[in-house]
Amino acid sequence: MKRLLPLAILVVVLPVVAMGKEDLSKYTGTYKGEIRSIRYLTMTLSLGDDGTATLTQSPDAVNEITSFGRWVRQGDIIRLNFESVGKQPAPSPMTFRLEHKTLTPIKWNHNLWRTAPPPAMKRMKIIKHDPDDDL
Repeated sequence: MKRLLPLAILVVVLPVVAMGKEDLSKYTGTYKGEIRSIRYLTMTLSLGDDGTATLTQSPDAVNEITSFGRWVRQGDIIRLNFESVGKQPAPSPMTFRLEHKTLTPIKWNHNLWRTAPPPAMKRMKIIKHDPDDDL
């Protein structure tokens, strides 16, 4: 009986641990969006399968701001939590809704994006390198 208890615990715990580890690879990649009006406003987001994220924003068509952080998915929501840089506090988290390979901002820094909301971003196609093209 004492030998069966550890086995019973493994049978119950292992599936729960496996379910807790989600495969993020289907969401990873680079997403890009732009608004072409009076100015050319852009946003690019790279989501790593290890949970890392890099966001580059150009909310005024002049300056580019790059932020680093981590991302999580909850249902159809992708949430970015940014890292602080030096003595500056971390920027507020940014939230996107994921629909049909498009990330639409639903929570962002309104002080940064003053004239227009950030653009929706479409997932970029992955172009695989063909070593035979190097000839």
